[in-house]
Amino acid sequence: MKHEEFAKRAGRRLETVADRLEGEGRRLGIDSAASKTTARAQELRVAALLVREEATAVNRAEEELSADPVRLAAGV
Repeated sequence: MKHEEFAKRAGRRLETVADRLEGEGRRLGIDSAASKTTARAQELRVAALLVREEATAVNRAEEELSADPVRLAAGV
């Protein structure tokens, strides 16, 4: 599996959990619990974004490496 495909899957799962957390927070209707839940959901969304960005960076680095035969042969 490529890095980007992994990141998309992980990102979708994190987004799903974030949505579920926000829904539970709204359902509870308790301000302090809801705000903590919303904050946690936002953290998960940030994590999803970071996973996607990291996969893109790794992919880019691998593409650059494969485009440079000298670096590819040296394993750098």
